[in-house]
Amino acid sequence: MKRRGVTLVEVLISAAILGLVMTAVLSFYIEAVAVTAKRDEQSARLRRFHIGLDKIEQTLREARIIDLRYRSILFLKLSDQSEQDGFPLYEPAPGQFASTEKGVILLQDGVEKMILPTEEGEHVIFDWLQENPPEAAQRTSINIALYHSGLGKRSDLFFHRSLNVQLY
Repeated sequence: MKRRGVTLVEVLISAAILGLVMTAVLSFYIEAVAVTAKRDEQSARLRRFHIGLDKIEQTLREARIIDLRYRSILFLKLSDQSEQDGFPLYEPAPGQFASTEKGVILLQDGVEKMILPTEEGEHVIFDWLQENPPEAAQRTSINIALYHSGLGKRSDLFFHRSLNVQLY
């Protein structure tokens, strides 16, 4: 009677093939986990930026811009009694959004309030949007952008939003 069996060489070859397949599967899984973590980080950053921008937009919707610079917006906010004799009544002291290393803060009435926290390498900048023709309307648009730079990487525009505001 003839018996069938496997030789040691056949066992080693099948173990090597199984090792190669498992290595490929494991490296694919590790790469997928890394990509998911990066996307989760970007989603959290985008969510944080949207929440901060909503707060800035709400404040500026009830205000008039006095001055806009690369890292700050100076504005007058409507007072609690928003009208007097049919004209808008603004707070006597201006408020300011300032982009700092820690994020965008609101300075108003001597109080600082964090509006949009940033992480290392993130920068928030403000700029006017060009309008055609520029003197056509009293309403003006500003652009608020979140840049990510540093950490050995090139600078990238991560996200931006345009807001319609009124000049003082």
